[in-house]
Amino acid sequence: MMIDTNMINMQTAQTSTSVAQETSEMTSFDRALNSAIQSDDQKKLYESCQQLESVFINKVLDSMRACISHSDLIERGFATETYESMLYDEYAKNMSKTGSLGIADLLYKQLSSQLVEKE
Repeated sequence: MMIDTNMINMQTAQTSTSVAQETSEMTSFDRALNSAIQSDDQKKLYESCQQLESVFINKVLDSMRACISHSDLIERGFATETYESMLYDEYAKNMSKTGSLGIADLLYKQLSSQLVEKE
C-alpha cells in the first residue's frame, strides 16, 4: 500500500485553512453582532444574521463537496481546491442574501425581540 504524502499534505493544508477561515468568520460575526446589539441598529443585526446563515450554508456546501468523487483524469491541486473553496464561499453569501432558507429571518426575529425586552 503506497501512501501519497502530497495528498495528505494537501488535505492537511485544506483543513488548516478551513479551520482558520471558520474562526475568522465566527469572530467577525461576533463583532458584528455585538456592535449591532450595542448600537441598537436593526440593519446591522439582520446583516449579522445573514453572515451566520452564510457560515452555515458554507459548511453544508463543504460537506457536499467532500462527498463528490473525483477522477484522476484532471489532476486536482491546492490552487484548484482554494479556488473552489472561495467560489463556494461566494455561493453561500449569495444564498444567504436570497432568504430562501429563512435561517437569518428566524435569528433576526429572536434576537430583535430580545433587544426590545432588554430596553
